Amino acid sequence: MTEIARVERRSGRPRSEGADRAIIDATLDLLAESGIAGTTIEGIAARAGVGKTTIYRRWKGLESVICDAVAELKGPPPTLPGTSLRDDLLALAEAAARGRESARDRKVYACFIGEMARYPALDAQYRESVIGPRRALTQAALQRAIERGELRDDLDLDLLAEIVTAPTLHWMLHNPDRIPTRELLEQFVDGALHGVGRQ
Repeated sequence: MTEIARVERRSGRPRSEGADRAIIDATLDLLAESGIAGTTIEGIAARAGVGKTTIYRRWKGLESVICDAVAELKGPPPTLPGTSLRDDLLALAEAAARGRESARDRKVYACFIGEMARYPALDAQYRESVIGPRRALTQAALQRAIERGELRDDLDLDLLAEIVTAPTLHWMLHNPDRIPTRELLEQFVDGALHGVGRQ
């Protein structure tokens, strides 16, 4: 669950975990079937079997519901082993690929990525609550690698974070119906590290 959702859910009457689950599942179902444009608070409430007020007690609005639903597919940010940069980046890559096990979930990702640019408020919230923490983890792993002597110390961490994550994200964007194997993720990580590691 995102930090935004945790803050929003502290007030109001006690939550029903069953209602929460039904709302999240209904949101994912609608995203897979109709995309962002076809996903509304009214539609989520009807699919989940709850009133709209039940949703508004838990979330600030549609963007927050959608962000939490997609974040649940990804799961929480991973705990990095810290043994090497390669191990940390593989853990991050595997976490990025998580949530694509079912056809429905792959459809959710495909529509979400394809439509996001048309919804700037949703895009901004998703970047802050879901992408931001994972990007911070990546940069922290890179900084530790510099301190261990695995990377050159003249690298721009913002740019490097883009370089080491781009192959996995690019592949998943263009292969929405497939799940990357561990071997493929290793090839992506090793290919990126070959160009930036200390020689």
